[in-house]
Amino acid sequence: MSIYDVRNGRMNQISKQCINHNYNGTVSLVTVLLLLLAATTAPLNVATAITCEQVTIWLTPCISYGVLGGAVQPACCEGIRALNAASKTTEDRRTQCNCVKEGAARIPGLDYDRVNMLPDICRSKCPYKLTHDLDCSKYALNSYPS
Repeated sequence: MSIYDVRNGRMNQISKQCINHNYNGTVSLVTVLLLLLAATTAPLNVATAITCEQVTIWLTPCISYGVLGGAVQPACCEGIRALNAASKTTEDRRTQCNCVKEGAARIPGLDYDRVNMLPDICRSKCPYKLTHDLDCSKYALNSYPS
């Protein structure tokens, strides 16, 4: 049995031994789950800015398609949808655009034409086409197109 603790966009596996650990009594699984939920849930009134680390986590499953082609992994489309859902403000969309542009430049053999097909393949949306010289200040200012 595994439980996952998600903090700061990272997924960490908590082992069964950790759950069953006794310290001055038995720690119940419910207590551990409630603590994890409390630790990972942001208050509703606090705006959280998107980070490049989150963008990387969401889009990493898309790299193999971008470099090698073949089938698009379901996790890639899920990541694109999660990224779009998290990109709510102009600042978020600019950050997303810049992170994608900078990250793509670091991937040898990345086929930009193939990458630009992903939103259509995943039945998602993207307000810009990824290029080496993309100016993110011109895009990602408005909400995503329908």
